[in-house]
Amino acid sequence: MTNYMKIKTIQRELLLILLAVLPVLYLLINWSSLPEQMPIHFELNGNPNDYGSKLIYIFMPLGLYLLMLVLPFIDPRRANYEIFSETYYKLRIILGLFFALIDTVITYNELHGVEKMGLFVPISVFLLFTLLGNYMGTVRQNYFVGIKVPWTLNNEEVWIRTHKMAGKLWFWGGIVGVALLLVVKDPFFVLIPIILIIVVVPIVYSYIIYQKIVNQ
Repeated sequence: MTNYMKIKTIQRELLLILLAVLPVLYLLINWSSLPEQMPIHFELNGNPNDYGSKLIYIFMPLGLYLLMLVLPFIDPRRANYEIFSETYYKLRIILGLFFALIDTVITYNELHGVEKMGLFVPISVFLLFTLLGNYMGTVRQNYFVGIKVPWTLNNEEVWIRTHKMAGKLWFWGGIVGVALLLVVKDPFFVLIPIILIIVVVPIVYSYIIYQKIVNQ
């Protein structure tokens, strides 16, 4: 690896580290002003319905960073991570940004006495699906990222075709979800149906095409 490539690799990793560290710094700076118990779970309408230690908001972004850093080294199919290394890096950025945003908004709300999250969480979830869907088609077989069912793990063609279809479904499902949240009063009637569709349809699709391939 040349010096230029080493510097570029370090710079790329520093971005991920910043995404993990900045929300934690914001939390620590305001530590004494925050309650010991902070919301850790919300209803679909944005109301908090469970509380836990504020330490969770330190472990959440840092834990995600460390987890996704380690996964390629412990996956039995770690060689495939080289094939979709650029995609994996982008997925790390997307997830890091998502959790950093959630972390920061909850901390901010606690500091300013805002209890209800409103549509922030469901809209963020749908935008996450849209961004992940944009790259899902280039993910290759592994045991941690993607649609990991017996039919995709046992056949590379099934994996590729399933993830290309699922990527489009997640992308458009996220966009439709955001649009519907702006007009439907109860997020339940938007989140649950769309999430069921984008999760179940790719699994059924993978089974169908697997059966067609093995029976040829």
